[in-house]
Amino acid sequence: MIQPKNATSYSYSPSYTFPGNLPTELFRKPSIMTPAISDMYNVRQGIRTDEYLVLVGQLEKLLKATTGCNPTYTTSGTFSDRKISVGKFEANLSWCKSDFIATASALTNDPKFVADGLDGYDVTSAVRKVWMDEMIDAIRRDIWRIILFGNDASGNADYNVIEGLFVKLYDANASYCVKRVGNDLPNQNNSVLVPDQAYNALKATHEGASIILKQLPMSEKVMWVTGSMYENLLSSYESKTNGATETQFKLLTMGQNGNLTYRGIEVVPLYIADNYLIDSANPWYNNLRHFVIYTTRGGSKFSNLVFGTERASDLDRIDMFYDQRTKQSYAQHESRFGVQFIQCDLIAFYD
Repeated sequence: MIQPKNATSYSYSPSYTFPGNLPTELFRKPSIMTPAISDMYNVRQGIRTDEYLVLVGQLEKLLKATTGCNPTYTTSGTFSDRKISVGKFEANLSWCKSDFIATASALTNDPKFVADGLDGYDVTSAVRKVWMDEMIDAIRRDIWRIILFGNDASGNADYNVIEGLFVKLYDANASYCVKRVGNDLPNQNNSVLVPDQAYNALKATHEGASIILKQLPMSEKVMWVTGSMYENLLSSYESKTNGATETQFKLLTMGQNGNLTYRGIEVVPLYIADNYLIDSANPWYNNLRHFVIYTTRGGSKFSNLVFGTERASDLDRIDMFYDQRTKQSYAQHESRFGVQFIQCDLIAFYD
């Protein structure tokens, strides 16, 4: 006999003692938004375990003085590779009528949410929609949490399946591959940036990046920052007095309605990073709080960050089914993913 784990997805504990007016409208709390993964990463599918990205080394200094009829031939050029590994993830939840109606409420008395009789054990379309929407939203945030801050050396199961982007960047900096332009931003989870600190960090990151990255068209590049860095930069723009008083006035009165840029390069906030850098379970907690990552866009022909997955459609796939033997409804998710960068010279960061 199947013995399902007790993992009920939703129960309801009303806060009233006298029913009064009990509407059945549901109010969802807004969640932390994220960019599309393809905005930041080049998405590569068909990776079940590992994939090796083959890198072509550039040829240098080929031209020499002519030797007439006796040319000298040399062997030159190298290939190298960089591995992207994907981890396997799953989410499993269940829903039981008995648990849901344990406390009488407007929802459990409404057949739209809990059907009558034996049919009530099969989750209704109204509950199914809420359940699926919330699961997909939670998984979206989980994916970003893991691809940014995952660390397989962590003891926490929420973070230790794969190495996230920052593990890759720190390791690459230690091997003199990726340039860490500066590391003087405060690390405490509750730390606050001083005036112009983000502005100065972005300036240093741009100026300290490789020539190859700096010379690319501005439209091909992006600076990914924490929300704290974005707001600090906006404050700097508001306070600058280099003759741009009209721009300052518009920022102060109307806010930033379009894309914020630095030297023509779009600056994009990752508030999802701020949200999880104050999570005490995060292996980067009190070791990282503010950052800027300067690299190419996910959709650029020079795209440098890679998100590998077995199948992209799995990332927001939820399968739901009802088991008459256990009188429970189940929801399942499974996906594989991991991240990597390609070229050392196409990324620089400051933290």
